[in-house]
Amino acid sequence: MTIALVLGRAACLWPDLYRATALGEFDGVVACNDAAAAYPGRLDAAVSLHAEKLPLWLARRARRRFRRPARVIANLEALHSRPAVVAGITHHVEFRFDGQDLTGSSGLFALKVALVDLGFDRAVLCGVPMDGGQGHFNDPAPWDEAAKYRAGWAQALPEIGGRARSMSGWTAEILGRPDATWIGGH
Repeated sequence: MTIALVLGRAACLWPDLYRATALGEFDGVVACNDAAAAYPGRLDAAVSLHAEKLPLWLARRARRRFRRPARVIANLEALHSRPAVVAGITHHVEFRFDGQDLTGSSGLFALKVALVDLGFDRAVLCGVPMDGGQGHFNDPAPWDEAAKYRAGWAQALPEIGGRARSMSGWTAEILGRPDATWIGGH
């Protein structure tokens, strides 16, 4: 049983990460957007629906002397709509789960990468609450767009239910919160 941490950029990222790692050990880490630039540890993948910003986030990691992610993953649509945006991107994959036709944010894309493209059995979301009441760890303004992405998460539930848990927010309400037993796979 392999389990990944999936990191988003909500203001709750660092407290979520602290609480998650106190529950057990993880086999990998997938981070999206600014979390990929800010997380100091090893990354199995840096992921974003915003392919044009990935070079900036990779440069920030390099300036901080953080190890380069093992993979830098953008969605296939970015490759087709902006083929010039490939600097540093190692993989282009479908950003939706089977049966999903709506987007659920870069956080859901990162979860899809962890579970489908990288093959982890389970994942714990940190900093991906999908509630607009809080901002991002690097921008305190409320994220008013969170609610519009919930329909994409609802479409993905058949693929993620039972395989993903969240440390906070709306995603914790629909997926449940992990405990040490769930993380340990028993």
